[in-house]
Amino acid sequence: MQMNKNYKVTAVALGCAQNRIDTEEILALLGRCGYLITDDPHEADLIIVNTCAFIEAAQQESIETILKLAGERRGEKTPLIIAGCLAQRYGGRLLQALPEIDGVIGVHSYAEMVRFVERALAGKRESLLLAPARRYQGLGARLLIAAPHSVYIKIAEGCSNRCRYCLIPSLRGPLRSRPPDEIVDEIRELISRGAREINIVAQESTAYGLDLGIRGGLPKLLQKILREIGANFWLRILYANPARVDDDLIDLIARENRICKYLDLPLQHINDTVLKRMGRRYTGAVVNDLLQELRQRIPQIVLRTTFMVGFPGESRAHYRELSSFLREQPIERVGVFSYSRQPGTAAARFSRQVPPRVKEKRRRDLLRIQQGPALAFNRTLVGKTFIVLVEGPVDQSGSLYRGRTSFQAPEVDGTLFFRSRRPLKAGDWTAVRITAVSPYDLYGTALAY
Repeated sequence: MQMNKNYKVTAVALGCAQNRIDTEEILALLGRCGYLITDDPHEADLIIVNTCAFIEAAQQESIETILKLAGERRGEKTPLIIAGCLAQRYGGRLLQALPEIDGVIGVHSYAEMVRFVERALAGKRESLLLAPARRYQGLGARLLIAAPHSVYIKIAEGCSNRCRYCLIPSLRGPLRSRPPDEIVDEIRELISRGAREINIVAQESTAYGLDLGIRGGLPKLLQKILREIGANFWLRILYANPARVDDDLIDLIARENRICKYLDLPLQHINDTVLKRMGRRYTGAVVNDLLQELRQRIPQIVLRTTFMVGFPGESRAHYRELSSFLREQPIERVGVFSYSRQPGTAAARFSRQVPPRVKEKRRRDLLRIQQGPALAFNRTLVGKTFIVLVEGPVDQSGSLYRGRTSFQAPEVDGTLFFRSRRPLKAGDWTAVRITAVSPYDLYGTALAY
């Protein structure tokens, strides 16, 4: 492969953790081929924007970021390449709609990124959209663009669920599980570089192995990780489908100290009619039974979920059932988003679309309801002491820090702010006693540890 002439490349990752991982792999690949990596678009000879297209707001953020970076680049001759889901969805049409950009490369084409970058630097303005590979296809070791103490690990790509509101299968392709040895090797390498928290991600983590004919793939993978890596770290499970949380997974979370007593379960709704129209393969009764079982078998577990309001056909009665559920079955961490009508999905053709103002009101109301359970849970923590993963200092004083407990996932679950008499750095462990709380954040004082 022909080496470049020390061109500088920068990249911006938007959207989900999977996009961040893709971006880190792309940067590492370019770095191995001799490109210099910078985080300053003013210095870059080429800019890559890894975009999101999951909902309308994400698409708008992608477009705004593209236009902003186009205005900040060193000159009009600095190529601006669009990658990710927005690129996969619209392809060459983006070149026509946005004269500011110089290349479009889809999510299944990253193995060709080096050649694509070379052609962009040579003045070629083109798009590349390949079909999904038959098996999981990574690019190798990553160049982390965030602090190394908390990392995401992708265990699969794509999704075969075909929920009727979701573009992911058409953008990312069907489920392709990653080889377990490759996952273990990457985790071991990241821990050697300072990782203390491993966050397992996929479009649906509990589907891991189904494409390979493996039943109970996720528990088997987690057991392999814990068996083969002896270091002390947190292992967190994100994006678990309620229909696939089985006894083996529950037992594993309950007994293994290194697995966070935390589970992310995107429920989306609780009404059976709405769930069926969404294409979710479980009922409200299944959800209630699962939550009860989790609480009984793992008493200290903290749950996170997301709900979608305003799905086509969601009536006032359907919404009232959802809001009543949240009052009666409090969940510690809840995110709420409005249904986004996406052409190309089955739901986009459904009748009885809910007006935007109604969707927004329901979203705000549900979040307001959630503040009560969130605050009630946090108040139970006052006076208790927890091991905390330090994120770093808050200011220059050197005594105020931020960190997270094992039941606070990065970026979505709030922060623990605490005072410490001894100096700490990102990635340290420390013990903190909780002294005050808000609905989303915790406050405390570090103890000797």
